[in-house]
Order: sequence, then structure tokens, then C-alpha cells
Amino acid sequence: MPTGHSVRPQKWSNVLDLYDDGTNSAIWGCYEGSADRSLGVRWNDDYPSQGGNPLWYVEPPFVTKNILLELLDRVNANSRLGNIKNILIALKERRP
Repeated sequence: MPTGHSVRPQKWSNVLDLYDDGTNSAIWGCYEGSADRSLGVRWNDDYPSQGGNPLWYVEPPFVTKNILLELLDRVNANSRLGNIKNILIALKERRP
């Protein structure tokens, strides 16, 4: 399966790559024309797909902070998994 940063469905814009461990990916972007960015995640393997491509889905705002903090911890431990600067931007921009 393609990595998260190589797949950008039309419903997402203004995207920052946050995390990709080969199995899971996370992005911060605008979904369906929203002015505010949201946390998008997907499985990169044999999980929900459309036309053979893994699906990105939007995490609800009430879980976003916890997921971003976990991503920050993982990327801090292994910088090859993501982008700390982008995760910090997402934490700053997130809606409470």
C-alpha cells in the first residue's frame, strides 16, 4: 500500500503530514472545504478501503489532543516516524 504522504484524496486540502509508521498514517488538514484543519488518520494495509485505496477519516475533536500527544511522544522517540514541527502546529491549532 502507498504511504500516507503519497495519497491525497480531493476531500483534503492544506495538509501537513504528521505521522507514518508504515501501518498507520496521520495528517492535519482541511476536510471538505472546512476553514479549520482536522486530524485525519488511516490504516495503510488491509483495512477499510474504497476502490482498493485505504480511507482517510476525520477524528472527532474530543480525541484529537490525546492522539496528537501520543504522536508527539512516538516521533520524539523516533524522528523517522513523523514531523514534530507539524504535530506542534496541529496541537496549537486544534479546537478544544
